[in-house]
Amino acid sequence: MLNLSIQMKRKLKPEEHEEIIRAVAAGNRVKATSIYLSATEGNLTEAQNFIRTLFDEKRAVQSQESAKKRG
Repeated sequence: MLNLSIQMKRKLKPEEHEEIIRAVAAGNRVKATSIYLSATEGNLTEAQNFIRTLFDEKRAVQSQESAKKRG
């Protein structure tokens, strides 16, 4: 689970967070951002920062998995 220090007007419900995670996993930044904005009533900058963090985390995990496969 991410530990982000972004101030949201309303916190994400677990199901909203999972929906965003699924959109990120599918590579759909627009959908992930839209869900975040609708759920939190936050602003676009907050949403973009939140989604960017998730994408960065996804890339880091993929890099670690690739490194393990290479041995």
